[in-house]
Amino acid sequence: MNLENFIKKFQVPKVAYPFINKIFTEEEIDFVDKMNKDIFTKQDIEKIIGSNADAFIKYSYRRGIISFVDEVLSTYKIANFYSRLDIFSISEQEAYRSIPKEDQIAIDAWYFEAYYNGLDSNLNVRPTEDEILPLNKALEFIDAQDRTVYLNYCDCRSLRGECGKPTQTCITYRDGINSFAHRGLSEKIDKERAKEIVKNADKRGLMHTINPNGICNCCGDCCYLFRSQARRDSSGFWPKISQIIKFDAEKCIQCGACIKRCHFGVFTKIDGYIKIDISKCVGCGICENSCPTKSLKLKERD
Repeated sequence: MNLENFIKKFQVPKVAYPFINKIFTEEEIDFVDKMNKDIFTKQDIEKIIGSNADAFIKYSYRRGIISFVDEVLSTYKIANFYSRLDIFSISEQEAYRSIPKEDQIAIDAWYFEAYYNGLDSNLNVRPTEDEILPLNKALEFIDAQDRTVYLNYCDCRSLRGECGKPTQTCITYRDGINSFAHRGLSEKIDKERAKEIVKNADKRGLMHTINPNGICNCCGDCCYLFRSQARRDSSGFWPKISQIIKFDAEKCIQCGACIKRCHFGVFTKIDGYIKIDISKCVGCGICENSCPTKSLKLKERD
């Protein structure tokens, strides 16, 4: 078994070298090392694995070691560390958490850089279709779907894991090849369960970002979307927002609930009074939901 060859073929970064035996089995390392084809079939796998090829295919596909090229033709390719780490962090959380915290942070930093570098470098375009919506709009989105809905763990919080917010919160409609659902990592749910998950996420202070593939319930510190937004300085442009908060100072009782809920420092208390910096608002509405005097209302963005 040539470990150097495996590292090169699977694109394992240096930050993960000490944990290769935690993230991969010896059989997986040996297989990747010995597979000399870019696209291969079950017969090619049998030459390395032997008669246990069917079980190996199922197991290694679920774990993100191999990916489909064509499901009809049953052709495969070696996956990469980026996709394996994503799967490892959400499906083997105890094993991932056993990695020392400083190394988790370093691995997460590597993953974020890989994610960020995959975005369009043109800052004048939106690199994804994500849009921030308040709770009622997120629930309307779920009601409007006629597709099978699945529940996933949030990979951002699973990898970063510092904010203490729930992780089983991602609603997805993706079930094509190489998706979490297709690999057997997602839980099939119904619309009502999906709406309850989003409502509970909202109560826990998570924002709702919607794209054609589903709904992410995001925090401001772990989420790759919002960490990328900060680096691109694209607040208000990407992720897309259509609403913004309106503050009625006369109704405000200075309780500070909005300060605790907001991820972006929109609200501060100065000399005992709540002050608002509307330029930081992303229109998520989680402050509105917790305001006891209805001093905060979302309005359409100009």
